[in-house]
Amino acid sequence: MNFARYLPLLLIPLLLPAIIWPASASTDTTPPVWPAGSRITALSITSSSIYISWTPATDDSGTVNYKVYEDGAWNGMYTMSTSFGHQYLAPNTTITFQITAVDPSNNWSTGPSAAITTAPSQCTGYEACLTSLFTYTTTSTPGGTITVNDTLTNEGQDSIRITSITVATDQIVYSLTSGTQPLLRVGESGTRGLVISVPQDETTGTHSIVLSVSWDYNSTIEGWRQGNSLSENKTFSVSSPTTPNQPNLSELASLVRGLASYAYFLVGGYLAIASLGVALVIRNDRRKRAALMRPSPSQNP
Repeated sequence: MNFARYLPLLLIPLLLPAIIWPASASTDTTPPVWPAGSRITALSITSSSIYISWTPATDDSGTVNYKVYEDGAWNGMYTMSTSFGHQYLAPNTTITFQITAVDPSNNWSTGPSAAITTAPSQCTGYEACLTSLFTYTTTSTPGGTITVNDTLTNEGQDSIRITSITVATDQIVYSLTSGTQPLLRVGESGTRGLVISVPQDETTGTHSIVLSVSWDYNSTIEGWRQGNSLSENKTFSVSSPTTPNQPNLSELASLVRGLASYAYFLVGGYLAIASLGVALVIRNDRRKRAALMRPSPSQNP
């Protein structure tokens, strides 16, 4: 039998891997690359949903899939999109999102992360929603100070521009937005603060303090529109400054009298002991003298 004629057929299984994967091709071990400054951005926040997007990663294969982790859990789905949404959430629910990029060779790299909270229940049904957290010093003195801070959070679906933040105390209005107007994107927060001086002649008692916030939102249909102003009415108290502790003269006098009595007792006791010692010395001395003056038996007639 002539095996030479069948030799090419026998070599096909050996040559097939080289035909499918040429010798010049190498196994891909390079993971996707995230650009510097990669971040997650909230596209929309409601009281029951969160929609996000993220900076895309790149890979030498030209193809990148993404895994979205929510509070450390992956739902088992890959996506080639750079956006993701989660619905049917409760108000004030915080989710930490983590994005991982994966290439066709299953090389992966961890990308940006962000914690995002659904809007509070009062934002339900609103396209634009701004919430405020106003804090301040509740007590002061004439000539003292009051520190005020207001943290504003965009809990809606549109960008918000803060046009004015004012604090009024007893007919005096202070501005917290001097300079450029703060711009809050969806999910972003910003804080403005101020230190207010209390007049030296300010009357003691309860005084009013009023926070007012004006803002616009960028509607996707109508452009910039005015939002409903926020206002908070609070109070603070002004009290007389405490005087430094003065010595209590009556207590001091009592202490001196007590020490004097104690000293008198010590001195008196010492004098009594000294007097007793002197009396004993004198007594012994008299006995010695009496003994010397008494005649001895040999001198009797």
